[in-house]
Amino acid sequence: MSSTEYRPDIDCLRAFAVISVIAFHYDISPFRSGYVGVDVFFVISGFLITRIIHDEARAGTFSFAAFYRRRARRILPAAFAMLCATLLGACMILLPQGTVSAAQQALCVLAFCSNILFWSQQGYFDAAAITKPLLHTWSLGVEEQYYLLFPALALTFFALRRPLMLASLIAVCAVSLLLCVVQTQAQPAAAFYLLPARAWQLALGALLAVDALPAPRRQWLRIAVAALGWIALGASVNLYSPRTPYPGIAALLPCLGTVAVIWGKPALSRTALTLTQPMIAVGLWSYSLYLWHWPIISFATAVWGPPISPTDKLSLLGACTTLALASFYLIEQPARRAEWPTMVRTLTAAGAAALAASLVMISWSGFPGRFSPQQRAIADFLGYDHERIYEGNTCFLSPGQAFEALQPTCLAKGTGPNILLWGDSHAAHLAYGLKRALPQATLLRATMAQCVSYNEPGQSETCRTYNGRLPGLVRDLGPDIVILSGNWTRTAMAPAARASLLAMIRTIVDAGSKIVVIGPSPQFDRPVPHLLIAAQRFGVATDGHMPPWLDEVDAYLSGLLKDMPQTDYVSLHALLCPENHCLLQTSDGAPLAWDEGHFTAQGSELAATGIVRTSPALTALLARKSE
Repeated sequence: MSSTEYRPDIDCLRAFAVISVIAFHYDISPFRSGYVGVDVFFVISGFLITRIIHDEARAGTFSFAAFYRRRARRILPAAFAMLCATLLGACMILLPQGTVSAAQQALCVLAFCSNILFWSQQGYFDAAAITKPLLHTWSLGVEEQYYLLFPALALTFFALRRPLMLASLIAVCAVSLLLCVVQTQAQPAAAFYLLPARAWQLALGALLAVDALPAPRRQWLRIAVAALGWIALGASVNLYSPRTPYPGIAALLPCLGTVAVIWGKPALSRTALTLTQPMIAVGLWSYSLYLWHWPIISFATAVWGPPISPTDKLSLLGACTTLALASFYLIEQPARRAEWPTMVRTLTAAGAAALAASLVMISWSGFPGRFSPQQRAIADFLGYDHERIYEGNTCFLSPGQAFEALQPTCLAKGTGPNILLWGDSHAAHLAYGLKRALPQATLLRATMAQCVSYNEPGQSETCRTYNGRLPGLVRDLGPDIVILSGNWTRTAMAPAARASLLAMIRTIVDAGSKIVVIGPSPQFDRPVPHLLIAAQRFGVATDGHMPPWLDEVDAYLSGLLKDMPQTDYVSLHALLCPENHCLLQTSDGAPLAWDEGHFTAQGSELAATGIVRTSPALTALLARKSE
């Protein structure tokens, strides 16, 4: 097989991959699991790179210098252009913290290690993905690391006898797949971002490139294999949910679908080629489309919030396509024809400019002088010390910690009324305010991140075990009131969740305690400090930034619990968002929340004051104590 043979079906695969990724990121149906497009790219890359190395090694013409020149021409010109434009956009649009973060991301892009950076930043309270304008470069980091490591390894394999060479590639594929499956359960961020758990996808392509599978001989069989591959790909972009562990076993479907399409390689008729020309064109533009789509939506979200209406999404697609076409015709194509010395000078200048700009942005702390003192004060809440306010690792546990990790002081009863606060981070963020709103009572705290107070699909076994301790704890402590609060979402409306929540409430009431259930906290489509400053800088309306399901879940819980004995329901939405106009700042100017929905200390006090005023059980308890 010639290393220069053109495969229009591979350009169609590229088009499918990039359309899937963009549709997923732009929330365009029906690509609810369009992130699988990245897996398609990895298999294609493994196939093409291995085919080049294998063919040139057999011909005795392989050169490391020539290989890396081709990779540099293909990847770096458009990537550096996008990088410089993104840094400029960050300086114009993002807050100082976001500007510094974008510069740090750019440094890692230049060092081919952005995937490692984003892996290291994963955490429960990590900044939302959309706030990182270079997040999409993680996949480039994986491929660049592959380019650095694989040529030497491939030449070593190709020097072996064919059976041993194939066995070596299969072993790499099998070990990496096993690691991927294990890490997806134990260390999902590492499985997603890092090369070791992604190498099997590249190895699948490599096995195709060395003809590990004999090519189907009959045209009908080629067509059938390719058709099955496209069916698998079509299913994979809409089969998985946000709760599906990924990549893991689930990634086999899009990867094997890609393998089937490449392996089948049916001869395309002139009519088929004509019909697929639009897909082939998109495939040719796919690299530039991928490069530009994410910074555009990241910056647009920083200003206006996530795109919701079809008009918003079409506008973003138009901007993405325009920049991608300009990138393809004005940067990618000329770079492939340019003299190598000219290319080296251009790339060196662009890389040096991006490096210098990144270092200046970091050393100048993101140019805070662009903002007023009031805006800088609001922006400082993005680095909020929530661990201290939420009592992290003492009364507020991280996911995976056992109940026994709670410090004894968290559950130490007082001589007056005792109130137990139980739930996830949306319970922990109330503790600060409740302690001040209930000075006559002792607030006992037992909260765990990502552990809402009912059993739901996909919940960790640690969380189920943790929630199982609540009935016994109530019997042992005998609190006057148990406050249940959590990040209630639509999962609370599922029959199993409903049954679990009601059973929990009945158990607590049977033990002699009253119940106060706190409804969902106001949540927004970006951190509240971002929203407040965008309103001042760009005139963005502060209303209309809450998810549509919040009202629905609030009304559902209110109706479900209104007739439950000894149970109060307090709607935080009604308290903090009267007539859907949310109070985004407290009386002293502090943001209500420091991220999309977790309260600041001031926000916690504001919410707790309203809770105590609204709940008959809490009001009666305090009245009894004061008598």
